[in-house]
Amino acid sequence: MKTILYLTLALFFFFGCAKQEPTQMTPQDQETAKKEISEGVKVIIQNLEKMNAEALFQSYSNSPYFMFLTTDGSMVGLQEAKNHHAAWFKSLSSLKVTTIKDEFRFLPGNIVICGWQGKFELTIGSGQLLKIDKFGITFIFSKIDNQWKVIHQHSSALPPVPELSKQ
Repeated sequence: MKTILYLTLALFFFFGCAKQEPTQMTPQDQETAKKEISEGVKVIIQNLEKMNAEALFQSYSNSPYFMFLTTDGSMVGLQEAKNHHAAWFKSLSSLKVTTIKDEFRFLPGNIVICGWQGKFELTIGSGQLLKIDKFGITFIFSKIDNQWKVIHQHSSALPPVPELSKQ
């Protein structure tokens, strides 16, 4: 009888009938993750202000599953996101980013959603200053090789750049 019971339990484990669900982080783990991810977002913002696409994307996952929704609504992978930002940075002479707030939602399996809201002040190549008072980014982070990496980003749309007056 014991042999049949052990054999049945072994079959459940081997064939996936006893599936282990991802665990939810403890409150202490959530606080640690929040601090680590906040630091990661701070680095992302600093590299955004430096207008360096290579440095900017160091905190992002280099995976075929990575998805980036750009400010113009395109869905791209990591290399396309780098190219998109490099082209955007070339059109700017300065960029200042100010964080207004960020919020975190913790999902099972070491997945964290970070909603970030901030302000942008950018100077385009012609010297015109543009201010964007509210800009939002949704980051989805996953712990990969013991580091929090962005696996998905969705940025709110930027308002159109006003036509420069012809003089």
